Amino acid sequence: CSGDGDPDGNVWDDFALELINASSEDDIKRRDLYDGAPLLATVDPQRLLSPWAKGPVAICGDASHPMMPNLGQGGCQATEDGYRLGEELGAVTHTRDIPGALGKYSRVRVIRTAIVQGFAQLGSDLLVDFDLMMTIPLLGPFFLTM
Repeated sequence: CSGDGDPDGNVWDDFALELINASSEDDIKRRDLYDGAPLLATVDPQRLLSPWAKGPVAICGDASHPMMPNLGQGGCQATEDGYRLGEELGAVTHTRDIPGALGKYSRVRVIRTAIVQGFAQLGSDLLVDFDLMMTIPLLGPFFLTM
């Protein structure tokens, strides 16, 4: 790696710098990525009873479980949300039952999405911090053989 880093203190790999310097500034795009903490990390009894629904309104997809894209699960989890919403709302026979169906949808989905969200965060953290990844007993040595 080169020197003491850029003006922000970031140290770049020599090959990465070569690629950046060979590119015109107009061809370099910044793409910020954001996610949220898995809902199970929040201690709020109301959110545990009906995490993504309140009355006749519910959220799904990235609104309820934003995650990093490295596992390719954001759209998959949103599709599963839609399926579960359809299952729960399909069983409703009266409008008064909609809040209960939406609450059940969110309770059923929250554990699975929190697990996937947690793995996506871990994967992102490991990709960003290669030194941390190298400390994992089986994973680190595997990457040294590549």
